[in-house]
Amino acid sequence: MTIVHPQEPVNGLNPEDVFYAVDDLGTQTGYGFILYQYQPGLYPDCPVNLYFSLAGDVSSRYLLFGALVARARVLQALNPVLRARLYTSIAPGDVQMKDFYLSNGFDCEETDEILQLTIPIGDGRIPMSCTVAPTPLNTWDEQNSLIYRLQMNDIAFVDLNYLQSLQHMPHFMTLGLYRNALLIGEVIMAGRGADCELVAIYIEPSSRNQGMAKALLHRMMAIMAAEGVTRITTRIMSRSLPQQKLMNHFAPASLGVNMIFPGMYLN
Repeated sequence: MTIVHPQEPVNGLNPEDVFYAVDDLGTQTGYGFILYQYQPGLYPDCPVNLYFSLAGDVSSRYLLFGALVARARVLQALNPVLRARLYTSIAPGDVQMKDFYLSNGFDCEETDEILQLTIPIGDGRIPMSCTVAPTPLNTWDEQNSLIYRLQMNDIAFVDLNYLQSLQHMPHFMTLGLYRNALLIGEVIMAGRGADCELVAIYIEPSSRNQGMAKALLHRMMAIMAAEGVTRITTRIMSRSLPQQKLMNHFAPASLGVNMIFPGMYLN
């Protein structure tokens, strides 16, 4: 059995970041890839996060894992000053893969945690010189501009199809925060009935750590409460201190774990 790369990019990934396990008869028995992510806003203590995925039979799994770790070391060495973490994702009940990663030196402490937030009383105070207004999303350009701003602030999971599906929900709003008429942050919520989800929130780097996210989220929650929402949930990465800090302002209650992220620090 051997590891080979494709001849050309696959789903936007460079060939050297995609791996196929092939047996002696030339049959593919496994597949893996690695994705380099620079996320200083989400993880200021570890801005380089290398996500990988692998699938295959048991023999392929070990071969692919070794190749992916080796590739991660190469990518981490491109900027050795920055702290880097290699990680993947598994379902909470996948005991076999959890044991596999634990036996290979990974920890399984990071999770995608589901929280219920307490809706605060009142509309909240918007900081001086700031205003809020709904983000217009009527055109393709406006929608894609929002997606671009989210991506520039480490939020990559909202694509056009997902955004448009959110827009069709009974409760939906993207609320922008403006300082001196300049957009410095946005929050997205969507839901139906009495339930709503905080989908995403960001503040531009130059305006962070000033209470802006707390004020923006408070105002959005007040708007949703006025529409009849009584339950607001969200998902956070347990390793993200900025996410934890923001949610702690709203007396969060844990509802469970959606995903586990086995990982290891590379430096």
